[in-house]
Amino acid sequence: MKKERYYVNDISNISGLTRRTIQYYDNEGVLKPAGRDENNRRFYTVKELRILEQITFYRNLGFSLKQIKEEINYNDQKESLLDVLSKQEIYLYSQLEETQGKIDAVVTSKRLIEMGYSPPWDLLSKIMMGINKVDISIWSNYPFSKAQLTIFNDVFDSQQLVFSFYNTFRKLSIKAVSYKGAGVPVDSSLAFELAEEWIDMVEKVTKGKSEVTNAFLQVDKHREKWNKGEKDLLDEAEPYLEDILKSYYEGRKD
Repeated sequence: MKKERYYVNDISNISGLTRRTIQYYDNEGVLKPAGRDENNRRFYTVKELRILEQITFYRNLGFSLKQIKEEINYNDQKESLLDVLSKQEIYLYSQLEETQGKIDAVVTSKRLIEMGYSPPWDLLSKIMMGINKVDISIWSNYPFSKAQLTIFNDVFDSQQLVFSFYNTFRKLSIKAVSYKGAGVPVDSSLAFELAEEWIDMVEKVTKGKSEVTNAFLQVDKHREKWNKGEKDLLDEAEPYLEDILKSYYEGRKD
């Protein structure tokens, strides 16, 4: 049977949080008691219990108490909650992408060593420093045209597909930079493997449709609006990618 009043000890036992934590949340203004009883003891109701559950959930997602206090709507309004969760989703994907970028650099370096090349440590370090500062949330506010939005919404029908493409694009760009710096010949089997991966990525995302290709090219023309780390990576990778693709297609003609 639900109680009408819950005291700090009750809240602590139910939530598994310490009394000090609950008091801290009160002091920070994120979990206020419903009132005080005749003995001036703070008490809470089912409403505050639900708010605490929400606070605990957001804390486990990585929200700061400041974010919780400023952004979370305890009225559970659908649009407000979706907006807050969407922001945190992008933030978490950013963390994931940063880690994945490091993994890609490690895997690429291992591949180069296995094939007898010396990874370009200094160049890779500079590229990784730029990638680590990338804030992918800027793409949420990127000034896409209506036509571009229509095309991209059709191509990427889920957030996961967007990040899957982004991850592949960045991984192959890191490979290109690494291969270029290591002196991998553009007509080598290693370079041709990269060419095939790039071609496969492009074909999967465009499906051979010129309007999709053009939409991507239009975004590419405005790299000044990209994250600096992304721009620097592609600027460094592009000449080598162009050379290996040219060599690859010429090799197929022979």
